[in-house]
Amino acid sequence: MTEAGRGRVRILWTTTARACLRALPTKVRRGLLEKADELYECDDPRRVHKPLVGPLAGCYRITYGRYRAVYTVEEGAMKGGKSEVVVTIIFIAAGIRRERSRDDVYRVAKKIVELGLIEIDDEGEAGGN
Repeated sequence: MTEAGRGRVRILWTTTARACLRALPTKVRRGLLEKADELYECDDPRRVHKPLVGPLAGCYRITYGRYRAVYTVEEGAMKGGKSEVVVTIIFIAAGIRRERSRDDVYRVAKKIVELGLIEIDDEGEAGGN
């Protein structure tokens, strides 16, 4: 986060990510959600999980077995001029890692970014439509 210390953390799931999550087995869904909830307590959500490269640079992954949840992080100040930092974690997709499959979670996340539903800029910040 910033040098000013921990700020407020918000975790958002896109509609697509929620639908992907609902389609997963219950145990996997619980595991991914528990790991996502840990992001509330961390010092910097960009340093907890592995950063992705290539077209998903600026995104990070949570791993639960062969399953992944892909997220990005936005940082900004609170509305109303307060100095507290608000970190927004936006989950883009969740699913199984299955290389060369059209259902591969990274392929789904890449398509979402390519369609402009979530925009990742050069600094790794996201903006949703």
